[in-house]
Amino acid sequence: MIASIFALGACGGSGGSDESSADSGSVASLSDRSAGKAAPEVAAPDADDAAAPNQAVMKASIISTGSVALSAKDVGKTRTQVQHVSDRYAGQVTEQETSDSDDGGPRHARMVLRIPSKSFDEAMADLEDTATLVDSNTTSTDVTTEVVDTEVRVKNARTSIERIRTLLSRAERIGDVISIESELARREADLNSLLAQQAALEDQTSLSTITVNIDRAAPGGSGDDDPGFLAGLSAGWDALGASARVLAIAIGAVIPWAPVVLLLLAPLWFLARRRNKVVAPVPAAGPTEE
Repeated sequence: MIASIFALGACGGSGGSDESSADSGSVASLSDRSAGKAAPEVAAPDADDAAAPNQAVMKASIISTGSVALSAKDVGKTRTQVQHVSDRYAGQVTEQETSDSDDGGPRHARMVLRIPSKSFDEAMADLEDTATLVDSNTTSTDVTTEVVDTEVRVKNARTSIERIRTLLSRAERIGDVISIESELARREADLNSLLAQQAALEDQTSLSTITVNIDRAAPGGSGDDDPGFLAGLSAGWDALGASARVLAIAIGAVIPWAPVVLLLLAPLWFLARRRNKVVAPVPAAGPTEE
């Protein structure tokens, strides 16, 4: 019996076929030592179950991710439009960050969307139209082989656990019970890890992740508002205001120096005026008579 358990443990990390044969041998060995108890028959897998992995291969499993960078004069309005696109395709916003500017309005927004994979392309196109598009990127990864492999490993792990439980139910000695329970706990931990991997793959292939970054457009820059006369008028007012601020700064910088300049120039001006009074003009020479 102990030899059967050790043989079972040694085959714990091997493939499905080796594991099945080792477990079957353990069950047969325990059956020979039991008091007339016959080993339970293990039902052969159904034809549909055997064909399931082959069917999974026919269906491609793709992980799609995308990112969209937008520029808009009204970040809050564009953020609402992005939310509407997510709702249109039965998606959800899993993350959202907003940075405010000095004037109180939003300056930047970041949103992470989870959209059903079947609507990934349509959602990307609609998001690109919500404001002025700055950049757009998409990435697709084929994980079909990984999905099928995980599915087969989960199935084999469950079959192996059922056989170990059969051994445990027929064990009579304390040493055998302890060894089988230890092996059963290890197999169940491996199965839980495989189920977690399977759930993660299912989530990534069924829902695509799209990250949207929205930045406020610079004054006079291209945004989602109407261009033309109003944009030019706004740019002109901004330029006039900037020029007025520069002129005001220059005047403010000169005013403190005005008294100093006057004090330096006043003596020079006084001396120059006094010299003009002291020096008399030379009379012009008149014509001489003979």
